[in-house]
Order: sequence, then C-alpha cells, then structure tokens
Amino acid sequence: MSKPVKTKQTLARVAVIASVVAGLSGFGAALISAQAQEKPVELKTAETPDEPITYAALKAETVQGTDAAAAAPAQTVARPTTATTAARKPFFGDKVDGKPILLRKPMPPAKVDWQAAVNRSGTMAKQARISGGLKARLPKAQLDKTRLPVVLPREGGVVDTAKAKMMSFGDAYALNMPQPNRKGTQVTVYGNRTFVPTDSGAISKRPIARLAGVVEDIRIGQMEDGWTATFTRYGVVYSIDVSCDSMNSDDCKTDSYIRDVIAQMDDVTMGSEAQSEADQQIKDDGNWLNQVSKTISKITKGG
Repeated sequence: MSKPVKTKQTLARVAVIASVVAGLSGFGAALISAQAQEKPVELKTAETPDEPITYAALKAETVQGTDAAAAAPAQTVARPTTATTAARKPFFGDKVDGKPILLRKPMPPAKVDWQAAVNRSGTMAKQARISGGLKARLPKAQLDKTRLPVVLPREGGVVDTAKAKMMSFGDAYALNMPQPNRKGTQVTVYGNRTFVPTDSGAISKRPIARLAGVVEDIRIGQMEDGWTATFTRYGVVYSIDVSCDSMNSDDCKTDSYIRDVIAQMDDVTMGSEAQSEADQQIKDDGNWLNQVSKTISKITKGG
C-alpha cells in the first residue's frame, strides 16, 4: 500500500471520529464521454447469469484526450448472479431494536481535566531540549479550533515528527506522522471528546495492558496493517495507530513498537479555543474552592 493511499485512509477515519455518526468506505468512479465514441458500445448478452460479459474497448482519447494513443484492450467482467444482486441492500448502520446506532444523537462533549493538561504542558516545556519542535510546527488554524488537549510524542524519541500533518474537527482531531526512516511505517494519533450512547455489550472490549511509566490503562489490538491502542487521558479518549506497508516489518510483527510510542506520548499542547476553555474552567474551579474555603472557615469560627 502506498503512502498517499494511507494518508487518504487516515483522513477518512478522522471524519468518522469527528462526526461520530458517519461511516466512510472506498469508492471508485469511471467517466465515459459518449461524443468521443465513433459508435455505441456493444454489449454481448450472456446466455447464463454467471457467463462473463465482454465490453467493447473505448478509444484511448476517451480517457486521455489524445488521438495518438492506441485503443485499449477489451476487458471482461463477471456478471453478478441473481442471488448476489438481490442481497445488495442500502446500509444504514448497525441497528439495535430497529434504531440505527450510527444515527443516535451525540452526547455533550466530555468534560476535560484542563488543569492536568495545563500542568503537563508546563512541565514538558521546562524539560524540552530541542527548540522549534512539533508544538511550534503544528498548523495554527487547525490547532486553534481544536477544543481538547493535543497529545504529542516526546521530542527526540522513537517517533519522527518532521512530516507531521494535523486535521481538526473541533471536538476531534488526527495527527499523522509518517516515519521515513522506518520503511513505510506511519504513526497516527486521534483525540476525541464526543460520544454517542450505546447499549452494554454493543462494543467489544480488548484486554487491558499496563505499561511502565504510563498511568492509564491501555487497550492494544492488532489490525490488518498494524496495531492500534486506546486510552483515556484528561477525560478525553485517545487512539494511536501504527500501520506498515508490510506486515513483515519489524514495527508491525509484534506490538513492541506501538508500546514504545505510547510510552513516549507524554507531551501536550493546546490551541486558542482549548486554552480559553481551560482558563475559564480553572477560574470557575478556583472560585468554587474559594467559596468552599470561606464556608468552612465560617463554620469552624461559629459564624
């Protein structure tokens, strides 16, 4: 699988996370110009439902717009059986009691532990030894509209951030980081604070893993092209994918590399909208604590 295709798959997936109620699948399109044909395409009728149908080849200029190219060879495609055709029905998403799960109304955005995120950002800023890191290179427009903490890999660690690209949908985002020195490996981080209600047992649970130096419980699973992990931090759900062009790659044979990535995903940054929400929440919490403190003081003094 080529890198451009992987990038498109990444963008498609974050659209699912951001909207929560949308599913995307690959599609193909073929455009044919009737005016470019010298005569109508003749269709050979099959005697049986499973007999191949031969389509007359179109001249090359129909697609390429040139008279110099030779005609393309004829192609043969299998005609679908009646049973196959009858089985094709519109997909409306998984249903429970006749109601589409994917079309359920999203819940309010999850409450973020902004104080913890701000504290961590300040701690990592003091420890930073590399100037002009990923924090400084994230696209400002995408970062500023992201209403949740953006977790980042430790600078100078196992994740190369030189070619990182970010896409935000407000309450969800994706950060794709190709690894040019790891032969077709890509690391993608997703963050999401929007959910839809579902029934108990509707979503399968992967086994919980505990990693050294990581506070949260991690759920790690294998995909067809790599590994995926999910954890909750600051009240937000984050996922990390490690995908490879080849499953024989050392990065995807086992879950060792994704474990190293998770362990070094300890930095955080925030855009303007997230910072504004954080400031307001911290202020409100401070006022509440002050009020509680005053109330306790009055009680202890008998006032």
